[in-house]
Amino acid sequence: MAERQPTPRFSVRAPAPGDVRTLERLEQICFSDPWPGHLLLAEVYAPGRFHRVLTSEGGEILAYLLAAWQYLDLHILKIATRPEFRRRGLAAFLIELAKRHAEVFAGESVTLEVRVSNTGAIALYQELHFQEVGRRPGYYGDGEDALIMTWRPEDSPGARAPLVNRLDRR
Repeated sequence: MAERQPTPRFSVRAPAPGDVRTLERLEQICFSDPWPGHLLLAEVYAPGRFHRVLTSEGGEILAYLLAAWQYLDLHILKIATRPEFRRRGLAAFLIELAKRHAEVFAGESVTLEVRVSNTGAIALYQELHFQEVGRRPGYYGDGEDALIMTWRPEDSPGARAPLVNRLDRR
């Protein structure tokens, strides 16, 4: 197994309309079924969402997460990391932020879908205490199934520990 690269220095912020072209390029790099720019723009402007981007010291977007509330569940719609920055804890950090957001706003869970073939992502979600709760047959445009994975605060030992401490244990 390759040695883990250090986590780059980054800032966290909500995405802005001016980020949409960059997000669209990252979608094309990261996904076989990318969202088009107009959907990303609609998400950026949509009320009641939890969206975050991680940016380098130079302002380059390294990773992003888009999530929407569905009653008491914060549903992760998209999460992606630039390929050259994967396996450095950025996606885990974004997911921990989403989990904390759900806790602060009295959400009961955080849910996402993941391709059944994406074993790396599934392993990460399991490490972050997500449980497989279902399957969506033919969910993706190419016919691949999606696993539905959900996190609930009671599923995570030490869930109320400070966010930085939980990330340092990785």
